[in-house]
Amino acid sequence: MNGTMAASSHRVTLGPLVAAIDQGTSSTRFLVFNSKTAELLSHHQVELKQSFPKEGWVEEDPKEILQSVYECMERTCEKLTQLNIDISNIKAIGVTNQRETTLVWDKETGEPLYNAIGNAPWCLTAPCSAPWTPGSFG
Repeated sequence: MNGTMAASSHRVTLGPLVAAIDQGTSSTRFLVFNSKTAELLSHHQVELKQSFPKEGWVEEDPKEILQSVYECMERTCEKLTQLNIDISNIKAIGVTNQRETTLVWDKETGEPLYNAIGNAPWCLTAPCSAPWTPGSFG
């Protein structure tokens, strides 16, 4: 075996590594950092499609969102492997998400019942500008 082959099969031990799933309204990203230096070692990003079925509505396909997370994780790990970085050193994964997005799914099947309903600030204008009446809420 020549020196090049031996070097390319050797995994670099960095770590521990930490990762982040950043699932936002327009894209999904997966990033992996060296926890000791905060150096970004690899990442991958996938843009998401949004639909606007009516004025003031924003929707996204929940299966596309989930698939984008899988794709970002797979591609990032492939890149790390190409850099000979051992992905088993990923010790923690943080998650950020679309906190303003709502999704309803079937509790038996786990399948989404409809698209993810996203944040549209102009939808809240009328309710928020209406005068408050004591006793009008719960």
